[in-house]
Amino acid sequence: DWVKEEVKKQIGNAWSQTGKRSFLNTLPFLFECQNSTLAQDTLGSIQTLSLIGIRLTLIDCAVLSRTIALCDTIKHLNLWGCDIQCEGLQQLGPGLHKCQELRLENNALGYSGVKLLSVALRHPDCKIQKLGLRDVGLTDYSASYLISALRINQSLTSLDLGKNSLTDRSVPAIFSLVRMLPNLKWIGLWENEFSRGGDNQLKSLQRATPGLSVSL
Repeated sequence: DWVKEEVKKQIGNAWSQTGKRSFLNTLPFLFECQNSTLAQDTLGSIQTLSLIGIRLTLIDCAVLSRTIALCDTIKHLNLWGCDIQCEGLQQLGPGLHKCQELRLENNALGYSGVKLLSVALRHPDCKIQKLGLRDVGLTDYSASYLISALRINQSLTSLDLGKNSLTDRSVPAIFSLVRMLPNLKWIGLWENEFSRGGDNQLKSLQRATPGLSVSL
């Protein structure tokens, strides 16, 4: 009972940087109890996890993965600027498909990280509706894997691919992606490496697709 109350208290205090770190540090005590019913009762109702700016170690990512596994549905998981790289994403991977909004901006995911994320996006029960991948090291090559996986996710409504290294080579794949996602309402493509011609082609997406907003 003490562990349960302590974790719930830390969840309530997780609005500050200190509170977020205290929450993460408390979770291992819950799992060490080896009481799955207690853990489920404590964490199952969590709907929002925001750890913006907290540097996540591999151990943190493993603990967070166990936490997500116990949650019924995560409405918002915000890991902006958490210094997550490929290894950390590998720890987190198994439960990411349960998140309705997944924000991974400002993490050096690179090609290997994107491939791991694509596994979650291809999950048959993927619930991701909003995906933030601003400044994660996307290139044309890695984006091809991502876009291939995203085509399967018909629930996607918002996609941020800004501040990466996409060039005109990715324009045809982006066009194809938009055609495959009838529920997509917004796509962010600013601060990439498109030429003026590429920018103009992408702007035409908005004119040709009712209800879609394109940010360049």
